[in-house]
Amino acid sequence: MMKLYVIGTGWWCSDSDERGINPNRKLLGDDEIRAAGFFRVWLDSVRRCTNPYAISVIDSHSPAKPDPALRAQVAWIELPFNAKHSTNHIGQWSGWMRSVLLSGHYALNADADYFVYVEQDCLLQGEGIIEHCIAQMTTGIMFGSGKGTPQPLQQSFFIVHRRRLARFLDNLVSLRATDRDLSPEWKFVFASWRPLVMAANLGLMKSRRIRRLTLRIAQRFFFDPLPVGSGRARPIPMSEPYFYFQHGTADELQAYLKQADKTYETSASKE
Repeated sequence: MMKLYVIGTGWWCSDSDERGINPNRKLLGDDEIRAAGFFRVWLDSVRRCTNPYAISVIDSHSPAKPDPALRAQVAWIELPFNAKHSTNHIGQWSGWMRSVLLSGHYALNADADYFVYVEQDCLLQGEGIIEHCIAQMTTGIMFGSGKGTPQPLQQSFFIVHRRRLARFLDNLVSLRATDRDLSPEWKFVFASWRPLVMAANLGLMKSRRIRRLTLRIAQRFFFDPLPVGSGRARPIPMSEPYFYFQHGTADELQAYLKQADKTYETSASKE
């Protein structure tokens, strides 16, 4: 039986220098991935490799947007303000976390079998990559491995089954710490099991030793690792039939486009 899944993502793009907007944010990869024209590359990647029931894009009141013809192909939802990056955000959650919460609820209300998140700078390779991952899912939640990164897991591409989606989203909302005080990656670890949320709210998850132990338990019982690489980790396994990556450099983007047999210009100024 065909699995119905909704792909969600966020959107923020500005013609201004991001370093001036948020000096605490570390910008990785080529500036191309932060340009409005990159949405064409992202959408083509999703169309080639997946077969979504719907695509929802949560726009954080972005001053720069993709071509209207491209926006018309998805459910484009704009928030009334920009909550900013997790290192310097407004309110309880960063703009990225709000995109997860809102697109996740979109999938929930669309009665999708799965919610799949693909970050706006994340590219996929391999037709049927989501079906490949779902076939190996056992817990109902699947995150990217944190190996080779400074965080316990990766979130640029993840999958949640409908039977766990409502509770997972509720767990995220129930965490009292802001994204600034508790990273979204650790929030995902704790949100994978309700008692971990309660422990975090009581301040019992602050020591590194307890967090390492919690991560090992959660990885074994509460969420699966994606069976594909690599997200932020390097090198990108471009010889593998399935992979994903974000923060692409100019050379990595060109290698990806060549492998995908794409020759169009990616720059917003060249559209």
